[in-house]
Parts: sequence; C-alpha cells; structure tokens
Amino acid sequence: DTDFFKVLETQFGSSGGPLAQEYVVAHEYGHHVQNLLGDLRKAQQGPQGAQGNGVRSELQADCYAGVWAHYAATTKQAGTGVPFLQPLTDKDIADALSAASSVGDDRIQAETTGRINPERWTHGSSEQRQKWFTVGYQTGDPKQCDTFNARNLS
Repeated sequence: DTDFFKVLETQFGSSGGPLAQEYVVAHEYGHHVQNLLGDLRKAQQGPQGAQGNGVRSELQADCYAGVWAHYAATTKQAGTGVPFLQPLTDKDIADALSAASSVGDDRIQAETTGRINPERWTHGSSEQRQKWFTVGYQTGDPKQCDTFNARNLS
C-alpha cells in the first residue's frame, strides 16, 4: 500500500525522498530475511516492551534495511554493469533516518497520547531505529544486526 509513504510525511513528519520509501520496503524485506533465518518467530516469544523481542525484531529489520542501503549503490545489474541505485548522498541517508525516526514508538505515543510508555513499545524509539539502520548502513554486515543478543539497544 503506497499510501503509507504519504502518511509517513503528512502524519508522522518524515522528510520523504526516494531512500525513505526504499527504507520502508527494505525494512519489510528485513522481516522476510528474519523469517528465512528463523528469527521472526522470536518476536512472539519472551518479554514485551522496550527490551522485548518484538522491539528487537523491528530493530533488526531496521538494521537489515541499512545493510541493503550499504550495498544498493554498489551492486551492479547483470548485463549492464549499472548500479541499481545512484550513489547515496547525505540527504538520502538523512531521509531514511527521518523515516526511521518518524515511526519510533516514543514519537508516535507522544503525538497520539501525550505520554511515552516504553512498556507498550512494539517497534523501538526513534533513536533506536536510527541507530540500528546506521549500524547496518555503516558496516554492511548483517552479522552486526543481532539485536536479540545486544545488551544495549540504544
């Protein structure tokens, strides 16, 4: 549903931009990777809230989106040698971070209820979502995305 991209900008305050949209798709693809690796089922197990496995699953998908962004501009299409994406600019990365931040539980709760309750989080804070996207983007290493064993998610 591409309407979500408009909602990111109009309702959640994302700066928009192509990489912001690609981040959303890459995040969802990250859940597919989790499913293939057997990590997605962990989201339903264990404690809930800010340190729970549901949040850890979402942050891992953010990290996988960052790994995708790391390679997207350098991976070349077969037969043409042309990269799938143009090299990413600082603005592109800022747009992706803006999208990640705009759907942080703390930001959504503050805007909808006026209160922030980490025990009700399902996706992590704005800061956490930016952090894990950045880990994936800077390292390009999916092994660095092990949020389930991370002691500190922030």
